[in-house]
Amino acid sequence: MTQRILIVDDEPGICHVLKSVLLNEGYYVDTAMSAKEALSKLAVAPFDLAIVDLYLPGVNGLQLAEAIRFLDPQTPVVLMTAYGTTAVEVMASHPDITAYVHKPFELDAMLAVIRRTALRRPPSPS
Repeated sequence: MTQRILIVDDEPGICHVLKSVLLNEGYYVDTAMSAKEALSKLAVAPFDLAIVDLYLPGVNGLQLAEAIRFLDPQTPVVLMTAYGTTAVEVMASHPDITAYVHKPFELDAMLAVIRRTALRRPPSPS
């Protein structure tokens, strides 16, 4: 079964690049430009992994991670940030964050995090 990944970022370029790379890796990928859109998609079907930007319009990525984990406690969440040390310290200590990645990131490094994180959960039934 194909693992389902949700990418949540208000930067279309990040969504496009990650989606293209992950589709080539054999994942099912959907994107959302806001927390509201992400939660709508999560309400329809589960995802095996969520990749979430820390700073989203209206709701921050930590709040979205909490909502994702409330809907399904088994869903790993990878948080992305372009901000410095304080943001990393917050992410590293947050119980709903499985891993974090700095932007800009190397695609190989992001793929390694995704592979490692996606292995924590068996694929959702299609």
